[in-house]
Amino acid sequence: MSPKIIVIVGPTASGKTELSIKLAQEFNGECINADSTQIFQGTDIATNKVTEEEKEGIVHHLLSTKKVNESYSVAEFQKEGREIIEDILKRNKTPIIVGGTGLYISALIMKYNFGSSDHIEGFAKQFDQLNNSQLWEKLNKSDPEQSKQIHPNNRYRIIRALEIQELYKTKKSDVILNNKEYYYNNLIIIGINPDRSALHEKINNRVLALTDRGLFKEIEKAWLDNDKNHEAQALRCIGGPEIIGYLKNEYDYDTTIALMQRNNRRYARRQITWFKNQYDNVQWFMHNYTNYKQIVNEIVNYVKNII
Repeated sequence: MSPKIIVIVGPTASGKTELSIKLAQEFNGECINADSTQIFQGTDIATNKVTEEEKEGIVHHLLSTKKVNESYSVAEFQKEGREIIEDILKRNKTPIIVGGTGLYISALIMKYNFGSSDHIEGFAKQFDQLNNSQLWEKLNKSDPEQSKQIHPNNRYRIIRALEIQELYKTKKSDVILNNKEYYYNNLIIIGINPDRSALHEKINNRVLALTDRGLFKEIEKAWLDNDKNHEAQALRCIGGPEIIGYLKNEYDYDTTIALMQRNNRRYARRQITWFKNQYDNVQWFMHNYTNYKQIVNEIVNYVKNII
């Protein structure tokens, strides 16, 4: 039997990180980050990045590899991620891919050959007169499936989806759906999906906890380090657009908190939809946080029976 590659998917705040550490300990593994925002330095609080203490000595790859004012593409992630997987397997260890960015995971584990580096020069200029809401509605009309995956304030991703339509004369959702064949044949894909109301409570409390840790100051510094470019890639994390709006006096503090909580909940819903639609061989595990430890043990036993 060929060595296995473990993939952990699920919504934000579902317990993916803790599970990945446990599986790495049990199966001689190393973790590969598949969260597009955790690639960047300078937004550790905003992205709830795993700390050195939380890693418990487990090696982590593709965390904080880019400066807060740099950019990073799906194509780069695919190339680097596959090289890391090959290296981990050569050392007779288990690669554990963990993260919530569906596009990154699909590009890594599926035969996903979309030309992420292809661009049309000056394409975005034609949308300068449209605000974010109008731009999102434009995408929603032409590709409603893809629009569900993108936050209405994520102007970069909306324009990118429209650009893909122009480049490939097809919807981005069709490009993705037409890449259903797996790149690897030795995958164990585990999905964790908390009870919806418990997840919402967890997300609301996490926003408050991250705020107490200094979230507003962190985003402000990252924004300044990007010359106040609110569209900088590192600032596309949940909390980035909302806090920048607060800094620009677009809304007050309480409204900013409420927006972060709401947008986190919506993001979690889009993540669940993506993972359930994209992969046909996910073993899903439900929990309500009070029984999380028990579910982790069930997952460990599930993997043991396969490996």
